[in-house]
Amino acid sequence: MMVIDTYSNPQVREDVGNMFETNPNLLVLYGALCPVRYQREVRLYAYPSESPTYWFLLNKQKGWTPMVIAAQQGDSYDAATFLLALKLFFDETHLLKNDIEIEFGAESHMMHEIAKYLVETTNLQAGLRREHYVFYMTPDQMQNAQKVECGVPYGYEISDLTTDDAEKIHAASESKEPLETFRKRIVSLPSSCIRQTSSSRVISHELRSHCGAMVDQYTVPEHRRQGLGQTVEMILAQKIMSLNEVPFKLVPSYLTSFIYSSQESPFWTLWSRNSFPVPYVIQKFGKST
Repeated sequence: MMVIDTYSNPQVREDVGNMFETNPNLLVLYGALCPVRYQREVRLYAYPSESPTYWFLLNKQKGWTPMVIAAQQGDSYDAATFLLALKLFFDETHLLKNDIEIEFGAESHMMHEIAKYLVETTNLQAGLRREHYVFYMTPDQMQNAQKVECGVPYGYEISDLTTDDAEKIHAASESKEPLETFRKRIVSLPSSCIRQTSSSRVISHELRSHCGAMVDQYTVPEHRRQGLGQTVEMILAQKIMSLNEVPFKLVPSYLTSFIYSSQESPFWTLWSRNSFPVPYVIQKFGKST
């Protein structure tokens, strides 16, 4: 198994990221390699070493659950080879010996093998499982999106999130992340929001996850159907593009109307394989007490 230390070598991180950004299969890996304004340890593992088929990214940072992102280089998949790569990854990292909780991100068929292996061979139990679809911008879509001038209806204003907003945003989110994690994301990562002019209340917002995805979009129910959600989305996408990075978003699979509107949008492309959407799963595993 090949190990790539992107933690101590920023140039290697940039080179690998450039290789990943044009491949939808590796887009989440790409996002997790993007530079951030906080300390973290990110290492890449690839198998086979000569011509990698499977990739694993380990993201560790103080105060957060370690996250492993698994991905396949091409469109063909062999369960036995992936399982071998997974075992080699665990042997290399000693992750199962040191951590009581681990979060994984992978396509659903790979997550099935990960969950089966962990439950059958370790004392880790499967926890919260969230399925998503991935939308990203192609170079042409990015070029068009950069030309969009974002505006809001009378009574609202485009603003920036602050740590003072974290508690209310956290309460509105379905995420199980600690409140302090939200504060750290607001401080360290791009975000967007629209406020009510009269009260300065945050009416619509969207954040970026520590793996680079646009997530946690929310608009207060009584203020919906005015295009505010689409506006905060475009503002955040433009901020990401200003960093010379590719915008992509994880949309929960149960939000069918949001998925449909994203499919109809001229600015987004659905990650698909053989004309079928690719389900992407994020799942936590923890030791039983």
